[in-house]
Amino acid sequence: METKQLAIQSFERGQSILERLNKLLIHLKLSQKGISDQQSAEEIKLAKATVKAFLSKLSTLVSSNEQDASALTGVDGRYRTLVHKFAEAKNRSSRYRSALFRKDPNIVLTMLDAPDGDDASKLIESLTEFRSLLEDHLSSDTRELIGEL
Repeated sequence: METKQLAIQSFERGQSILERLNKLLIHLKLSQKGISDQQSAEEIKLAKATVKAFLSKLSTLVSSNEQDASALTGVDGRYRTLVHKFAEAKNRSSRYRSALFRKDPNIVLTMLDAPDGDDASKLIESLTEFRSLLEDHLSSDTRELIGEL
């Protein structure tokens, strides 16, 4: 598959994840402040499920890649790049300090099931940093599609 097509697929996938991630973050922040959220319970459920599935797959690929560099064979190039960026982010403690990058990402997956109290703050921090990483990744897809401006 050509580079442009992979960039398009990666961009579309990333935008979908980013949209759901933003919905989830809005919900969590409003809930933390005790403010009623206007999003439906189904939208929140879908957002959580999407983010969990994506983080779970990403975490599995990062873990596999750490054990065996050839473990990403068959994974499309753009997704492979995201896996490498995630792994690099785990080593950049100055920028990525949340539980998602400092500890086991499965902790964040568990927090998604029952965010309350201190865990809600940690979850928001983790998802916010993940959004930042995803936005950085998507900017390279955008450059691939429309070139440097």
